[in-house]
Amino acid sequence: MEKLLADLLQTSPIGIAVLDSQLRYVHINRQLADSNGLSPEEHIGRTPRDVLPDVGPGLEDIMRTVMASGLAECNFEASAEIPPGSGCITYWNASYHPRFDKQGEPCGIIAMVEDVSLKKRAELAIRASNERIRKVLDALFTFVGVLSTDGVLEEANRAPLEQAGLELADVQGKLFWECYWWNHDPLVQSELQQAITRAAGGETVRYDVVVRMKNDSRMVIDFMLRPLQDENGVISNLIASGIDITARKQNELALQISETYFREVVESTPDGLMMVDQHGVIRLINTRMEQLFGYSRRELVGEQLSSLLPDDFRATHNSYVTQFFTAPQARGMANRKPLFALRRDGSQFPCEIGLNPMRVGDEVLTLACISDVSERYYAKLELEKALQEKTVLLGEVHHRVKNNLQVISSLLNLQARTATPDANKALLDSQNHVRSMALIHQLLYERNDFSRIPMSVYIERLTHLLRDVSTGYGNHIAFVFERTGPEAFLELQNSIPFGLILNEIVVNACKHAFTHGQPGQVKIHMNTEQQVQLQIRDNGRGCPPGVSLGHANTLGFQLLPMLTEQLKATLTLETAPDQGCCFTLTIPDLIRE
Repeated sequence: MEKLLADLLQTSPIGIAVLDSQLRYVHINRQLADSNGLSPEEHIGRTPRDVLPDVGPGLEDIMRTVMASGLAECNFEASAEIPPGSGCITYWNASYHPRFDKQGEPCGIIAMVEDVSLKKRAELAIRASNERIRKVLDALFTFVGVLSTDGVLEEANRAPLEQAGLELADVQGKLFWECYWWNHDPLVQSELQQAITRAAGGETVRYDVVVRMKNDSRMVIDFMLRPLQDENGVISNLIASGIDITARKQNELALQISETYFREVVESTPDGLMMVDQHGVIRLINTRMEQLFGYSRRELVGEQLSSLLPDDFRATHNSYVTQFFTAPQARGMANRKPLFALRRDGSQFPCEIGLNPMRVGDEVLTLACISDVSERYYAKLELEKALQEKTVLLGEVHHRVKNNLQVISSLLNLQARTATPDANKALLDSQNHVRSMALIHQLLYERNDFSRIPMSVYIERLTHLLRDVSTGYGNHIAFVFERTGPEAFLELQNSIPFGLILNEIVVNACKHAFTHGQPGQVKIHMNTEQQVQLQIRDNGRGCPPGVSLGHANTLGFQLLPMLTEQLKATLTLETAPDQGCCFTLTIPDLIRE
């Protein structure tokens, strides 16, 4: 029993000790002994005050209370400096349970102690870090606040509070738009409430706004609301920040960019620029616009933008303008399809238009950047035409190759009719090889995709062709194909060796695996979940002794290792008498979708 108790103590994940009625250690496991800073042997026969002079007396008082009441004292915290004078504090979470003798009288203590030093130090470090962050934020002049996703102010740094003459308790826990800074104007409150809704949806919102400060004064701030996400990507809080830009706003009003400087910038760009209002009326153009369209500046300004478009575009242009100004946003030229514009002489040219809406006073205007892409557009047409011609040519090549291979297969079939039995079998094997290659070109031509073919489609079609082979050898063989995982694709360079490998293994099973006249089964299972793995299994009589890949008398078995190497794959063979053969082909680098 003593040994069993000792083993249980040593395997416990927490510290455990057993003390007698005199509060002397009878048993203690390694976990608790190490936490106390002594070996288990140094504890036996000693009391807690002997082992932990600083806290031992207090712990003994708790133990005596537990023995006197017969009730456990659970989950209380204790700490001590271990070793003494080191400055390293050890923290425990302890529970003391009374021991009872056979008469039911308390006779000692069972102490269960968990060392929580690491957790405690982490909590203290986090608390210290939070205090440092609070000091840093309070030292900033920037206004910073933390909101819940529904707009309740949880924290704010010192700057906005001092500027408004507030204490944190005046605003903490209130809806942000109802706080002192904002409640001077219902429109300001409404705009802030909408901004909080947008930020809670994941959008960063930034705008200039007038807020109220001490003595009912006003301040213009650059205000921003940014969503804060937790480790799972869920928005947990909103961070509000603001910078005093009152002086900057005043300078902006006093120092507007001059008309001369603005026009120099507009005129220096190599692309055509024009400013258009929400009615599609041209307000401003640069010199490049005059060169592109052949009109003078005086002729274009004040005219409709639609006048620069061919007749077949004008009918729908006005609806596009209305739709754009309903929700104006910048649109780069890379995101736009080429349009055709109309010159003064009636000729048309392909162009790309980038749109950038801007607010000028109370009016929304759009700056349109127009680039002539004639050279690139017509070069692309020529390239597409050449590509189409090459695609047609390549399809015709695959079609002709497939036809020629079928002609070869037919010639082999004719030759086999008059050949000897041995030669007939050799010609039949060659015919199957030719069929497997012809099938590849047929699938490429049928799918009009000359880069790859679906692996499962190829296997099903090839096994269907090989059904004739099984009847040619006098057997009634069933073929079964299964796939696990996404589709895999064979590229042109690896489809030929794959087809020859599959053909050779299946034909070999049809010829040698089964007793003449008896039915059999060849099962093909393709697994593409991790990498492409193909298992070809028959339920025949297995390979003869001494037969292995590359060391058989048949040409096919000698070719299998070479074809596998071309495929950059691995091929293994498992066989047992009367249990059939199982070939496993693993291809690591095929495309899967």
